[in-house]
Amino acid sequence: MTENQIATPRSAGPEEDGIDLLGLLMVIAREKNTILRATAAAVALSATIALLLPGVYTAKAVILPPDKDHSGLSSMAMGSLAELSSAGSGGGLGAALGLQNPSDIYIGILKSRSVSDALIQRFNLKDMYDTETLVATREALAKQVSITSDTDGLISIVFDDEEAKRAADIANAYVDELEKLTRRIAITEAAQRRLFIERQIKQTQEKLVQAENALKLTQEQTGVIDLDNQGKAIIEAVAALRAQAAAKEVQIAGLQSFATAANPDLIKVRQELIGLRSQIGKLEHDSISGDGDVMVATGRMPEAGLEYLRKLRDMKYQQAVYELLAKQYEIARVDEARNSVVIQVVDPAIVLDEESGPRRTLIVLLATVFTLILAVMWVLVRGGLTRAQQGFEQDGRWNEFCELLRWKR
Repeated sequence: MTENQIATPRSAGPEEDGIDLLGLLMVIAREKNTILRATAAAVALSATIALLLPGVYTAKAVILPPDKDHSGLSSMAMGSLAELSSAGSGGGLGAALGLQNPSDIYIGILKSRSVSDALIQRFNLKDMYDTETLVATREALAKQVSITSDTDGLISIVFDDEEAKRAADIANAYVDELEKLTRRIAITEAAQRRLFIERQIKQTQEKLVQAENALKLTQEQTGVIDLDNQGKAIIEAVAALRAQAAAKEVQIAGLQSFATAANPDLIKVRQELIGLRSQIGKLEHDSISGDGDVMVATGRMPEAGLEYLRKLRDMKYQQAVYELLAKQYEIARVDEARNSVVIQVVDPAIVLDEESGPRRTLIVLLATVFTLILAVMWVLVRGGLTRAQQGFEQDGRWNEFCELLRWKR
């Protein structure tokens, strides 16, 4: 074979390399009117939609949460998590729970169901969002608010709404509800101590009332009112009665020396002596029913006095406990007032006079670019299908393909 008979290789053209860029550009140029019409329609439609969208106003409130040294809950939580984190590997439990700083506690409170329900009821958000259930209303509210904290610990509450005033009111209401909830759940250690002492005081009051009633019942049953003074009075009364009885006996002995048994004076003195001895026996041996009689039998004084002293001791004990708790309660109230949780508002939310959204220009721009890309892709795909069809028609395979698609009868 000679050199002339060897075919000289040709340089590969654009078509043989795989992609005919010039052909693609020619297809785009040929369908430029279709692309421009689609893009213009997208611009007009997106501009109309953007103009019809309601304006959105963004209100932002910035607060400084209490220092962690003044927050019992924060310090206890962070201290426990720090110990657990140091005992484990990696980020530890604190990182797993996301509690990196005390601000996370207050962010969690702001996102709580209690705060959401209070705002829903306060601003009647169920009707505003046109929701049927409270759960749906909470979800709608959560979509409108963003609560975050920065590296300095400041907490930002950002709320979006179609009305500027309502957006500012709700953002500031989050701060109000945070203060109410923190006061109610007693975050500080002083508040927790005050609540504990308050519960103990209530229990002690109940026990003190029971002890007082028991002492009163014992006094009614035994007749003992004041053991020391009452015992002295009883002994003096017995001594006085014995002295009177002795005098009557002397008087009777004198009358008997000259009078008969039927003498009226002798009979009277003897009756008086019998009465005195009855009173002495009552004071020394007989039991007292307690119907207002302050005299207790001297024979029952040890038993009645012991029962009285026990009841009196219980009452005095409960009274002393109550007085001690009352002093501690006042101290706890002072500590709570000094270390109370104070939410400091750095920037309150204000009513803006400029919309923060929607970004109408960006909406139109994105819609235009997206439509332009789709239109170009559609033109290229349609051109490719047309060329493929023409190639199939030239070698007869297109007609064969159409014939195969027909239903055979």
